[in-house]
Amino acid sequence: MHVDVVIVGGGISGAAAAYFLSQAGKVALIEQEPHFGFHSSGRTAGQFTVGISADQMRAMAAASRAFFQTPPAGFADLPLIEQRGSLTLGRHGQKAVLDKLHARIGQAGGRAEWVDREQAMALFPALLADKFDLGVHETDAQDIDVNTLLQAYLKGAKRNGAVLATNAPVQGIERHEGKWRVRTQDEDYTADVIVNAAGGWADAVARMAGVAPVGITPYKRTAFTFPLLRGSEGARWPHVCNADYQWYVKPEHGCFMGSPADAQPVAPGEVYPDELDVAQGIYNIEQETALRVPRPISVWAGVRSYVRDRNPVCGARADSPGFI
Repeated sequence: MHVDVVIVGGGISGAAAAYFLSQAGKVALIEQEPHFGFHSSGRTAGQFTVGISADQMRAMAAASRAFFQTPPAGFADLPLIEQRGSLTLGRHGQKAVLDKLHARIGQAGGRAEWVDREQAMALFPALLADKFDLGVHETDAQDIDVNTLLQAYLKGAKRNGAVLATNAPVQGIERHEGKWRVRTQDEDYTADVIVNAAGGWADAVARMAGVAPVGITPYKRTAFTFPLLRGSEGARWPHVCNADYQWYVKPEHGCFMGSPADAQPVAPGEVYPDELDVAQGIYNIEQETALRVPRPISVWAGVRSYVRDRNPVCGARADSPGFI
């Protein structure tokens, strides 16, 4: 099958690329797993924030705000974002860290407010007053409905004529007469351009194509859910974390979602939660809040893949034309 672009990897990046590129040409999106968004996108906390420390990622978030607020007509059946807010707490000795966060949010067009102990506890009443002194509240941070977003990208790409294939691990990539050939078990694709959106497998895909890898590493993160306090109490509270980023909590789908905010380098592949990581996350949360987690409702792990500076890697290499 000949297409203009083959996209390898069906997470949120690959799906977004398929949606936009299919408006201008013939696209094939291929994913090795049984469904799209399997390893990372389907397991994310789904937060829209411009408080990100990585410069390029923060700029991309700021540039994406208008799309999330007002997506194209017919793009999705449900809103993509919902008001949440994000509260980062610290001691007086951590004010320099919070100063940088406050500045980043403002420079990226977000709204950041300084809060004292009393104001923070009004926003998130389960905090322990003796564990922090001040905080930064990103008032316009949002929840992202990741599943709605992913499905909207996929449906939009399909409407535009894109070919969507799952259970299609790449078996080989060759360059011949100015074209790329991508082999899977059921189909061979030829294309002018390959978009490598394979996440934790991105370096492996590059090597398969004879392209030098760039050092993308998968990092495991652990998460769990536990009940709200009483009924729906806490459902509208903000996302909250400490300035050391040793834990975070956010209300989600009728419960709390918590994490030790871990980032452990792992090999590409399926990841599973470790009991010790879950226990560490619960301990960290219980040390700084009045929340108690006698037993999580659910636990899981996902991966986030990035290079050392945590900025996105995008573009063609001079020695590998058409490999993005």
